[in-house]
Amino acid sequence: MKRQLILWISALGFSTLFYNQDLGLNMFIFALIAITAVVFIRREIFKRTDMCIATLIYLITSLFVFINHSALAIFMSFITFIVFTGTISGTQNAIYVQGINGIYQTFLGALHYYTTPRKERKVITPKKKRDYGFILLCVILVIGIPAVFASLYSNINPIFEKWVGAIDLSFINISWVLMTLMGYLLLNNITVPASLHILTKADRNVDQHLTERPISETQEPVLHKEQLLGSLVIGVLNALILFFLVVDIWYVTNNPLHNAVELSKTVHEGVNALITSIIIAITMILIFFRGNLNFYKKSKRLRVLTYIWIILNVVLVLVTAFKNYIYITDFGLTYKRIGVLIYLTLCIAGLLTTFLKVAHRKNIYYLIRLNARIVFFVIVLMSSFSWNREITRYNLSQATHPDLSYVQTMHTNHIDLLYAFAKANPGKFSFEAMKNIERKYTSHIERLENETWQSKTLQGIKYHNNL
Repeated sequence: MKRQLILWISALGFSTLFYNQDLGLNMFIFALIAITAVVFIRREIFKRTDMCIATLIYLITSLFVFINHSALAIFMSFITFIVFTGTISGTQNAIYVQGINGIYQTFLGALHYYTTPRKERKVITPKKKRDYGFILLCVILVIGIPAVFASLYSNINPIFEKWVGAIDLSFINISWVLMTLMGYLLLNNITVPASLHILTKADRNVDQHLTERPISETQEPVLHKEQLLGSLVIGVLNALILFFLVVDIWYVTNNPLHNAVELSKTVHEGVNALITSIIIAITMILIFFRGNLNFYKKSKRLRVLTYIWIILNVVLVLVTAFKNYIYITDFGLTYKRIGVLIYLTLCIAGLLTTFLKVAHRKNIYYLIRLNARIVFFVIVLMSSFSWNREITRYNLSQATHPDLSYVQTMHTNHIDLLYAFAKANPGKFSFEAMKNIERKYTSHIERLENETWQSKTLQGIKYHNNL
């Protein structure tokens, strides 16, 4: 009874927050409601560290929706909700397995729980209790079936149709009721233990360490050839990348790189080539360090050359990041240039995790699992910014040659910054551009003025405080 009461109260909160509302403060309040419901119904799972971390991340990203109100923040709030839900039943799993379990539990959790055979609980003296399922079925049938027949009879007799039509049920909001039921089903699903058991167990039991096998006399010559071949290949790659770094650093230091076309080609094409080369080289390392070569005593040279190669690639990534920095300082921020920084960050993460894989003799599953978690946390971190506003603020105040037309094409949650700049610098915009900015600003202000408490945003609160 306590569980059902919590679920129905939470479901009413769900419909109150989201029925005919935009997303804003309601995302954060619902996160509090969902977490509270899980705490009351399944308190024991919060003894796990991974559950506490998933809960905290979900709560933070839902707060980002209120603070930033960006598409990325909204998207990540949904994603972290899925991961939070998957962590409820999936213990110590990879982030992608938690996501799959979260999707499964969000839509089919209760169905899984009530249709899956479970071990018998402690034998207790049965207590007489009400069959709420039977009561609900009776209510539905007693009301629903007569309603169907009344509708049929009203088509037969006009007088009966008039009497049926006189019944005023306008006070019942069917859409709101359906929204409440959806909230109940959602919260019911996430508060029961449910997961894809086979996938969850297989992922949990996978060994992330390489296993050393006895090296026979026939295998040792093969391993010797492998380490020799690997040393030659990695050694040549080290020489090539070192030569390239010298040339590239000389090029950067002796060429101002103030030409937009040249910078774009140097940065974007360079990033594509860099990522491709790193993927190919990491694949080669995985091939060489796939088995007993990790434990071969004479493979020290190959190991050292691999570490040098990783360090040189990190330097190459940093040089590319410096080129992107020059691009940004001269011509401003764009989503593509921010994307380059994200790609380069993930490249460094991939190189460092490859170093750990070789140094600690881990397998490829360790690499995939760790990098998936890193990607997840990087995207969560990116959602903490309102990039439209950051791009606009930087481009209008810091960039040497800002692209004003680019700033005008972005979503309107930055329009107050652009409007203030346009008013202060009318000569930098055409008549049509000024009219378009004013129209977007007026529309944005109307949205802020019409915000309800459920869809309230931090920007809306600041606007009302400044009135």
